[in-house]
Amino acid sequence: MKPLNQTKLNRRHWLTETAAASATGFAFSAGWSVIPARALGSNDRIGLGFIGTGARANAHIDICLKMKEVGRCEIVALCDVYRPRLEAAAQKTGAKVYRHYRDLLADPNVDSVCIATPDRHHAPQALDALRAGKDVFVEKPLTHWSQMDLATQLAQEAEKRRAIVQVGTQYVADDAYAKARELIRQGLVGKIVHVQLGYFRRGDWGERMPIPDPHAKPGPDLDWEQFLGDAPRVPFDVSRFFQWRLYWDYAGGPATDLLVHAFTPVFCLLELDYPERVLGGGGTFQYPREVPDQCNIIADYPGGPSVVMCNSLSNYTGIQTILRGTEGAVLLGDLDHPGKGIRIVPVGKESEEILIPWTSFGSTVKLWDNFLDCVRTRQRPYSPLDIGVRVQAPLNMGILSHREGKVARFDRQSGRILLG
Repeated sequence: MKPLNQTKLNRRHWLTETAAASATGFAFSAGWSVIPARALGSNDRIGLGFIGTGARANAHIDICLKMKEVGRCEIVALCDVYRPRLEAAAQKTGAKVYRHYRDLLADPNVDSVCIATPDRHHAPQALDALRAGKDVFVEKPLTHWSQMDLATQLAQEAEKRRAIVQVGTQYVADDAYAKARELIRQGLVGKIVHVQLGYFRRGDWGERMPIPDPHAKPGPDLDWEQFLGDAPRVPFDVSRFFQWRLYWDYAGGPATDLLVHAFTPVFCLLELDYPERVLGGGGTFQYPREVPDQCNIIADYPGGPSVVMCNSLSNYTGIQTILRGTEGAVLLGDLDHPGKGIRIVPVGKESEEILIPWTSFGSTVKLWDNFLDCVRTRQRPYSPLDIGVRVQAPLNMGILSHREGKVARFDRQSGRILLG
């Protein structure tokens, strides 16, 4: 196997094409073009507002505080439905605090927002942020599993306003994808007809989040109504509030919390659209919770490929991500050396393997750096909204198929998921 820079595969043409592709991340949307930056001076810091100040939000806050030191941005506003969490973040950042996210969006000092709230708030809050003239960094998943219609609305709103939206799938924060995608386009491994991917770990600690105050109750310090949003109205429950990832009303389990990470890179490499049909399976076989602890999804795309996604929270023995083509295969990472890169493996004795090394695989820092760059340049980000919408479709379909025991189909005319 040779590193990419030692191959002889149509080098001059390939280098010319991929240089442009790398500069704008996953730039394959035909309608995308560079758009004018909003009125930020060259020395102006980007004012950030954080909607949600929980554990994941604090990881983002820590990154942005480091970037503040070099003049990249400044955290100017915070919002959370739980006052103790909000006050802790305010002490760390010195930012202005709000109890309702719409008040934060009305703050003229906020240029861009980071949304790190329970799943079913992502799309409604992102929609309101776009309508308030903000660019958006939104945590995955883009929507709750029941909100495919909001994903479509979000895409339309962002396109109309030419806004920058970065979805928080950090596995795609690497220029290696643009280079590998071009080789796939050139047909080096033939037509991709089958894909396998997975996400495995032992334990449901990711969903069973800590309860800092078992005696917490709705009131001045805890806004239960704002937490519920458009979810079913149920009496307050301390586990539902702090451990919301365990419940169908607020989360989708491994499909939208974990498999989204493994699927998004594959989706970007193959430039997929919407699936034809999806079958979801699995179950809650070990841990006491509503959402499954074993999750498997098969998504068939028109003319191929068939994508098989596997997950278990009971065993961390994993599988490698492999894109199987009619003339070879593409392998992401390596079971023994996961940080190695993308391997292009054509068939035939005269064909040489190509290794495209990772440069920043899985880096949330790189994802933020890219987002802030794109807010200024109006270039296409690594994990753009149009990809997020099409990634969301088969994941939502898999959940609906699992819950209803039916095959899910995507109706392209209406943009709706049908079960039958």
